[in-house]
Amino acid sequence: MKKILSLCLAAALALSLAACGKSEPESYPVEVVGPERTSAPMPTADPQAPASPQPGWLVAPRTDIDIQKSLADYDKPQATQLAQQDQLAFFLQNDKIGVIDLDGTVRIPAEKDVHWCGVCGITNSDESEIYEQDGTVVGSGGHGLAGGTIYYDVNSKKVYAEDMGWLYSWEELKASTNQPFIADAVSITPKEGAGGPDDTYISATDTPVDVSEAQGKIIIMPDGAALDGVVYEDVTSASEGLFAAKMAGLWGFVNATTGQQAVPFVYEAVRPFNEGLAAVKTATGWGYINTSGAEQTVMTFENAQSASGGKAWVKTADGWGVALLSDWKA
Repeated sequence: MKKILSLCLAAALALSLAACGKSEPESYPVEVVGPERTSAPMPTADPQAPASPQPGWLVAPRTDIDIQKSLADYDKPQATQLAQQDQLAFFLQNDKIGVIDLDGTVRIPAEKDVHWCGVCGITNSDESEIYEQDGTVVGSGGHGLAGGTIYYDVNSKKVYAEDMGWLYSWEELKASTNQPFIADAVSITPKEGAGGPDDTYISATDTPVDVSEAQGKIIIMPDGAALDGVVYEDVTSASEGLFAAKMAGLWGFVNATTGQQAVPFVYEAVRPFNEGLAAVKTATGWGYINTSGAEQTVMTFENAQSASGGKAWVKTADGWGVALLSDWKA
């Protein structure tokens, strides 16, 4: 049976790709300054933002935007530099997504309706524009979608990459990565009968197999071996040497090298570590801990994003603002 390994598989094995959504493009005027580089309007402070923040705030809380996610939570994209990536966040306004920085300056207006792509970084809805941290357009996307899923078979203890109905073993692919990664923990068993065109096959043997529903997530080392063999309910990408992992409905952090627990599984939700701090949610609210699990701020924010430079987007009853974390000590 003919086997096709699409070009998308190599991208999937980089473990940083995210499929880019597509919809009708929104646009705003740009000035062409070169064959592949254009410049967006000079970013300015949003006129709706409060001008005089209260003590403890760099940017006073506001209710006209909803911060969605800090870009510090994403791995570096492959196509752009984004030197100030951890200073940026996605915000929602009028049902569309833009980019704002930790000074309250809108870098990309919400009308562009951008999203994150592991290859492009910040890109608009139809991938016709890729942006740098200052809102400058540096090219177009169109790289295609990531294809395939990474599986860990709990029976054979082997890692497979799925592509177009074929399972390629880690050894067969000779995949190259120097970072631990996350796989779906599944049970892969031989399928009775000869199999059909819609079945899944193991590439090296042409054996039709059944792949179970994911039992959870498992951390895999660069050589394809499981880090500690623990199947977690969920795991997020490693940051500063720690994986955020979920067990028994609660989140904690495990060491990305040893698999040992670094921060107890006691949180309702967590963000990745950045500059030694992670935003976590407790029964009383959101706040920040260090890599030892010690609380560094009050734990009463309604929501909180990843910190950078001692400041972060946090939400209170007055809305989203940029807090100076040193003024909110535990």
